[in-house]
Amino acid sequence: MKARRAVWGRLVRACAVLAVVGGLGEFLARGASVPDAAAPPHGYPTDTAVVLHGNPWLLWELLPGTRQELGVHVHVNARGFRGPEIGAKRGVRALTLGDSSIYGFGVEDDEVWSARLGTALGVEIVNGAVPGYSTFQALNLLQMRGLALAPDVLFVGTLWSDNNFDGFVDRDLLSAYAGWEATSARAARAILERSHLFRWLDWRLRVAPRAEAARKVGWDLSANDRPNGRRRVAIGDYAANLDRIAGVARASGAAVVYVLPANRDDIVPRGTDPAWAPYREVLRSAAARQGALVVD
Repeated sequence: MKARRAVWGRLVRACAVLAVVGGLGEFLARGASVPDAAAPPHGYPTDTAVVLHGNPWLLWELLPGTRQELGVHVHVNARGFRGPEIGAKRGVRALTLGDSSIYGFGVEDDEVWSARLGTALGVEIVNGAVPGYSTFQALNLLQMRGLALAPDVLFVGTLWSDNNFDGFVDRDLLSAYAGWEATSARAARAILERSHLFRWLDWRLRVAPRAEAARKVGWDLSANDRPNGRRRVAIGDYAANLDRIAGVARASGAAVVYVLPANRDDIVPRGTDPAWAPYREVLRSAAARQGALVVD
C-alpha cells in the first residue's frame, strides 16, 4: 500500500512539474511567436510587381519592401502585411483577411478600403490580405502572425480564391508539407494549433526546414499549372474553414465580420449562374451560425 502511494505521489509530482514547464513554455512562446515574413533574398526584384515568397505553411507570402504594382506604390511591412510598419497597440485594432480584392490590388496603400475605413473611424486596421489567398492560407496566417497583433475585430473576406478552378488544390498541397492533414492526427492538430508553444515548435521543427522546397512551388504555382476541374477549396472545407477562423478569432477575444466583395457580374450580369454563388451562400450561412455581421 505504501509503495502504491509512493508511486502515485511521484506521478502527481511529475505531472505538476510538466504542467509548470508547459505553462512557462506557453507563456514564453506568446512573446516569441513565429517569424515574420522572410527578408527578400539578395538580388530579388522587390521594386516591380507582386513579390511572393514560398512558405510551407502559407504556400506563399509577401516579401517586405516598397515597390510598384500596376503603376501604384505598395509598401509591405516587416511582418509581411501591406501597409505601414506596425507598432505597439494603442487603441482599437482590426485585421483583414482575404485575397487580392481585400489586399487592394491596383490601388494605392491609402486607397485600400480597409485603410479608408480606418481613417474614417479613427482606428488601426491592419491589411492581412494577400493576393491569391484561400481560407486555408488565411487561417494559417491568422494563427501564425495575426493573433500576435491582438486584433479586436477580424474582417474575413476570403471568397474568390477558394472557389477558383486552378491547377492545384490547397488541401492536397498543404498536406504534402504538413504530413497529417489526411490522417487521423488532423483532429488533434486542430486542438494543438491553439497553443502558442505548439505553433512555435511546429515552425522550428517542420516548417522552417522546408522553406526552400516551398519557394519553388509557391512563386508561380498557378502560372505553370492548368485547371484540373477541381476548386482550390472544396465547398465543405470552405464552410469548415470559415467556422475555424471565427473560432480562433473569438477565442482570442476578437469580434468577427464577414465581407462579401462585389464582382463585375454583380453590376453587369452575364446571364449565367456565377461560379461563386454557392460560396457566397456558405459564407452567409457561416455568419448566421456564428451570429456575425455580414458586409455585403
